[in-house]
Amino acid sequence: MALALVKQTAFNAAAATAELVKKINMEYPQAEIRPRELPLADEDVSLEVVLPLPMAEIYRIRDRLYEWILELQERHGVLILASAVPQ
Repeated sequence: MALALVKQTAFNAAAATAELVKKINMEYPQAEIRPRELPLADEDVSLEVVLPLPMAEIYRIRDRLYEWILELQERHGVLILASAVPQ
């Protein structure tokens, strides 16, 4: 049973990651998406979204990411951290 739970969690994390990356790429094609170097222990998905934009735009994009993350976390039951940062 434990193996089935691990597989389901991995599947949910993969599905949430794929959906989030697709959303980011559709709205911000200039984004470079990469894994965070030091994720927290309880994170299932940990991404950094690097954008060649001014900080005012980065702040707006962070709000958009947060909306997507909340929806995906609820639907897939995983903990996601994705932060937008300037290039």
